[in-house]
Amino acid sequence: MQFAYADPPYPGFARRLYGREEVDHPALISSLVDQYDGWALSTGAYALRDILPLCPAGVRVAAWVKPIGVSSRTRGMHNAWEPVIVAPGRKLRPGRRDWLSAQPARGNGVLIGRKPEAFCVWLFELLGMLPGDKVHDLYPGTGIVGRAWAELSRQGWATHTVADAGEGM
Repeated sequence: MQFAYADPPYPGFARRLYGREEVDHPALISSLVDQYDGWALSTGAYALRDILPLCPAGVRVAAWVKPIGVSSRTRGMHNAWEPVIVAPGRKLRPGRRDWLSAQPARGNGVLIGRKPEAFCVWLFELLGMLPGDKVHDLYPGTGIVGRAWAELSRQGWATHTVADAGEGM
């Protein structure tokens, strides 16, 4: 089966943080629906209200909770979680939590929003991925999603869980 993960610059941040044009989310979601057996899309909590109506019925919203402190330079409510819209390709046993509590990635550069390995394992579980499946990381950033899937597939995916994912998978 073919799976995709999209972690584009979040709406309103493409030019400021990455010097790029804004992502056409309606076109992106349409391509995910048309081209893949299962997919996931990360976005900002502030954008969920605009992005979710673009998705087909049946998608789920999962939450990556980041147990980190809040900067004293911010005001009001501070974003410490990230929504992940998921259209699973399979629903495997046992069931999986729709949330993950994991620290943001450390190391591997300074790219804003890079994901830790525990996030990747959780993502693969939510999508229902199995050895032999292909994952297309549409906004590869550090490349961790592809590297994690290649390593898990090589090791025998069925033996891994989110609890096993550490910094040295």
